[in-house]
Amino acid sequence: MKEFELHSFLNVNLSKKRWADQISKNFNEEAGIDVSQVVVCVFNVPKSISRFNHEAYVPQAIALGPYHHFETHLYQMERYKVAVVKAFLDPNQVNSFEQLVINKLKRVEPMIRACYHKYLDLNGEALAWIFAIDGLFLLDLFKHYGEMEQFIPKKLMKYETLYRDMMVVENQIPLVVLNEIQKIIDGDFELLSLMIGFFEVHSPLKLTPHLNSYIRSTNYLHLLDLMYRLIVNNESPKQGSHHESCHEKQANDMHVITRKEHVIRNMENIKEIGEKLSKFTRFGKMISVIVSIPWEKICGLFGLNIGKKLDKEDDDDDDDDPRVMEIDIPYVSSLSKYAHINFSPSNGGIRDTKFVATEAILYLLVITLEIYSEFVLRNLVAYEIATSSTTMELAQYVDLMSGIIDTEEDVKLLKSKGIVKGNITNIEIVDFFNGMNTSSEHARGKETVKRLNEYYNTILAIKTWKFMKKRMRGSRKVLTVVFIVLACLLMIVYSFYEVYGYPKLFNKIT
Repeated sequence: MKEFELHSFLNVNLSKKRWADQISKNFNEEAGIDVSQVVVCVFNVPKSISRFNHEAYVPQAIALGPYHHFETHLYQMERYKVAVVKAFLDPNQVNSFEQLVINKLKRVEPMIRACYHKYLDLNGEALAWIFAIDGLFLLDLFKHYGEMEQFIPKKLMKYETLYRDMMVVENQIPLVVLNEIQKIIDGDFELLSLMIGFFEVHSPLKLTPHLNSYIRSTNYLHLLDLMYRLIVNNESPKQGSHHESCHEKQANDMHVITRKEHVIRNMENIKEIGEKLSKFTRFGKMISVIVSIPWEKICGLFGLNIGKKLDKEDDDDDDDDPRVMEIDIPYVSSLSKYAHINFSPSNGGIRDTKFVATEAILYLLVITLEIYSEFVLRNLVAYEIATSSTTMELAQYVDLMSGIIDTEEDVKLLKSKGIVKGNITNIEIVDFFNGMNTSSEHARGKETVKRLNEYYNTILAIKTWKFMKKRMRGSRKVLTVVFIVLACLLMIVYSFYEVYGYPKLFNKIT
């Protein structure tokens, strides 16, 4: 899908008259409304994030709110939204809809505008109608969850697409607006409880178990913000000192057993590894001698200039075709095969993701992946980045998973441990995590990566492999030059053979 252009209400070439009218209106009418306490909560996804998968951050079937409302490919859903709203209201509310809902939303227009990061180039009438229809549609969706087939034919839109569009960052409707609409129509239902019921079915990650106490103490901004907080703030309860000391003792015992197993395995293979190391050392010395020869000057005598080309061999970055970057960490299969690291589901959430070296176990949060889960996770991470969170906990968790998953073998291993669940295929899971660009630069999640790498790099077989890899990488340029020189010599010998013939040349020598 081609990248959408900026919509009319986000166009920098705003109508000067409309701008003047809006400013004048705000100046005269906002005196009684304090918008300083209203939190900006609906953002545009920056290109630095969306360029890797633009379709994941825009609605595919239904627009909620003003950002994507006027895109033509979403128009077909408008009449279905109106049908849902009419069925949601009683006849008296339908007959007096404009006076009851539209006029009251116009009065809180400054508050609505303050929730959005971008200026909305729409008059108050249009804005009120957008939020009245979209807000009531969303309220009805939560109240009659699972009954949408009465109004929206399934062949017209898959419900997975509807759930996916509801979680798009730019498709959010502020909770203050939904609460305002609920008060206007005198809705007798608990909105937050209905939203949590929706999350319990569609969230890819576990929610905090202390929902009731947590909800009362937090002000949520919109649907995506509520899911984000319930995911990030899920952590296992802290244990008492007695339990901690018992756990520490068990961990120390496990540390001794694990180290003994490593020593036995290393002793069994020490002779073979020693022989390999001696060969590697002799080979390394030979390469060092070859490297010390001034090959660039020798190549210059032959008119060869290959140094820069060879140096760029590992530099395939192209500004026009950005590459997905991953954190530097071994894959699941390598961690299991070479470092004998086990994987276990954590009892809590993201904050309980950790590597315990004494146990050689990486504790990971259980993740359930369905068709729409990729888009939900992408938008949750985009929202976290947009709000300038200092911890970036969700982004770092996704970065870790993207770093350790590279092949179907990695996914199969995590599935066998009960860490990865869901109905999508292994290759789809691989493609998702390989398509996520690293987005975290803070230290919290990197502690796990640091401990894993330190543990992994102490394995003797890994040290041996890195020694050889380093030697070969540094000598690749030289070996290429040697090959070229040998090829030139062979061409010279072949030319002599063609001119003189092998018997003639042999007779002259003898």
